Amino acid sequence: MTWYDSNYKQRQPIAIDALSGDGSVQAKDIQFTVPKTWDIFWDNVQSNLYDVVPVDVNGNLLSFERTTENHATRTLVISLDNHNVKTQAINFIYLYFQNPDQSSDPATGFTPSSPIDAYIDISQAGGFIVRQPLNRPATAEPLQAIVKASTDIIDVYFAISGLFRSMLSPYAQRVDFEGIDYVNIYSLDSSGTNDTGRYEEADTRFISGFVRARAKGGSDGTDYALVCRVVTSTDQQIDIRCLVQVRDQLPT
Repeated sequence: MTWYDSNYKQRQPIAIDALSGDGSVQAKDIQFTVPKTWDIFWDNVQSNLYDVVPVDVNGNLLSFERTTENHATRTLVISLDNHNVKTQAINFIYLYFQNPDQSSDPATGFTPSSPIDAYIDISQAGGFIVRQPLNRPATAEPLQAIVKASTDIIDVYFAISGLFRSMLSPYAQRVDFEGIDYVNIYSLDSSGTNDTGRYEEADTRFISGFVRARAKGGSDGTDYALVCRVVTSTDQQIDIRCLVQVRDQLPT
């Protein structure tokens, strides 16, 4: 992973919902909307939106068009043309912005065909935060535990800072080398069996330094391992886990 262009001041992760499919890599048209309430974006981009570009995790500009655009009303829908995604997973790209020197339009016109959805999350991590060092003790269960009721639906934030390697020397004034390619979420019982009824994988989002996963359900009095599996741009596979203890905490 490298920084796309040193003239771009900021970037934001985007989560691509490519859960449908057979697990292979497939070319898909993709579409996402930039939030109207994102002041740091709208206050810093050019009115012609030439300095807003989607880029993959390796620093490559993606083919795109601005399907709907109006800077004055803070309206922007971007479509990607034929981008390769890992299906049955939540894929990762960036939106770069704020380059006052960008004088030409990098967008290319095309007609999106059955685009899949992608999402920008401008929230901050809070509440249930899981931080798991790579060099962790060989315990039988995850070190960090979260207690929820069987009726709770909660967002769990898995910290990913420190997981990725840096470059030996800067490129484009940055030392980024490795990043997220895609992620999967699992909820495992004591036998290691996954149950999709205990999480909402389509609600997985990327926030600066975190992956947000949504957990739900479970049986009262039972513990589960909630897993965020990160596959990196260099094909590392890293599982970050926490223990979810389902307790309805009713009076005896």
